[in-house]
Amino acid sequence: MGSSRRSWFPLAALGFAQLVMAVVALVPAAPATGEFVNMRAYPMTQELHGLGTGGVGGTGLADGGWYSTGALAVDVVPPAALGWLVGLACVVLAVAGWYWLGLRRAGTPPRPVRFVLGTMGALVALPLLDLVGAVELRLPGDVRGELVAALGLLVLAAYERSWPVLAVTVVFVLVSALLPTPVTGTLSAAGVLFAGAFAVLLRRPRDTAADAV
Repeated sequence: MGSSRRSWFPLAALGFAQLVMAVVALVPAAPATGEFVNMRAYPMTQELHGLGTGGVGGTGLADGGWYSTGALAVDVVPPAALGWLVGLACVVLAVAGWYWLGLRRAGTPPRPVRFVLGTMGALVALPLLDLVGAVELRLPGDVRGELVAALGLLVLAAYERSWPVLAVTVVFVLVSALLPTPVTGTLSAAGVLFAGAFAVLLRRPRDTAADAV
């Protein structure tokens, strides 16, 4: 097992990724060149196509996020407003590189093939977990991203045997779930991760504390 102090980097990396995702989501998307948006015509077009009312012929988006065609109704899972898969993939690669360098400096470099396969397995697990959350649990995209991130934090806490990381994970889940919008929750959760990273980094190792006593 590794030193629990070095877990500051995964916490900070995830916090930075969430900060970037929130900033990107807040940037307004400019219309493409030559694209014309007629806002007055939108309500009329919406009524003609039955969007949001299940209108013409019972075909369209019904109230509550259901898409109905005749007798067939399919629940539409809201997509992610933030780029969770890309952000989490970058975090996995950054954390893998961090641990690789740390193990080499400690004189115990990992086996390259096993380390690469483990990193690739973590990357493949991201879309698989997201797919399970969408198909089986019918969770919105941002909720799936938060849960996958929390699962990664739990794995980190177990690997480092770190109670502080576990505490950060609990607060991370609560903040992400209780705040009203995905962007607000992500920004607040990023602050929790940064605070946890500083707390872990400034925490003295156990052997140093014992020597001081």
